[in-house]
Amino acid sequence: MLKISGQEFDILRKLMYKHTGVYLKESKKPLVISRLRTRLEGLKLNSFSEYIIVLENHGIKEMEYFVNALTTNETYFFRHVKQFNYLFEKIFPEIIEKKRLENKRQIRIWSAASSTGEEPYSVAIACREFFKNRQEWKVKIFATDVNSKVLADAKAGFYPERSLKEMSAALILKYFSDGVAQTQKKWKQFKLHSSIIESIDFRAHNLLEIFAEIDFDIIFLRNVLIYFDQEIKQKVINNLQNNLLTGGYLFISPSETLNDVQSSFESVFSSIYRKVNTQDTG
Repeated sequence: MLKISGQEFDILRKLMYKHTGVYLKESKKPLVISRLRTRLEGLKLNSFSEYIIVLENHGIKEMEYFVNALTTNETYFFRHVKQFNYLFEKIFPEIIEKKRLENKRQIRIWSAASSTGEEPYSVAIACREFFKNRQEWKVKIFATDVNSKVLADAKAGFYPERSLKEMSAALILKYFSDGVAQTQKKWKQFKLHSSIIESIDFRAHNLLEIFAEIDFDIIFLRNVLIYFDQEIKQKVINNLQNNLLTGGYLFISPSETLNDVQSSFESVFSSIYRKVNTQDTG
């Protein structure tokens, strides 16, 4: 039976923190074992000590696998649906009014931890619905993640039925078609229409680094901050608020808060914040 010692776990935890900012709590030991078991078996390794040597000697390629294995999280379309309702009913109309006064017709949105794509595609569908009678408006959506595998899965656009559980039948019929993924998985798959897939600019990005794109009206960073300690959380928020326009919105998850960091944000709705000034806390 594969086990992990306290020392082995501590080394892997430090590597994960160094490369992603994610801090693995002691309670994550079973997750580390289950996520890496197949890799150790494939490499014919008998212990995590042997795997640590592989990580140290095989550089970027093995580190990428390591990060991918430990950062994959299940999500689904229109998660935290009340936030999407607020986006549709309050934020989009407000942004449109503001942009019209500035004689602008473009909105920029960033899904900063996009995982397998459910979040940015939900945003794209919401935009398609809201702006369907506003053809003069251009919406640019960026989606980033540190995990290269989930980015590849997102670009493929295949999703199991459980990922669509919060969507209405009408939206599913409008934006998906039945199909079996090329991986030939046995459960039912839905293929997202290519027009939605092509509307997203997917990129690899580590939240510990500065993202090159700026002037966003909306940033989504949901279900991520809970994995960071105080220092990394502050750094990430500093980075993101510099990418966001004054008056722009930041979405986090209901299980997260910004009360414990210094920022230029004020709360406006359930886990939705607005940048109120251009103060740089970095």
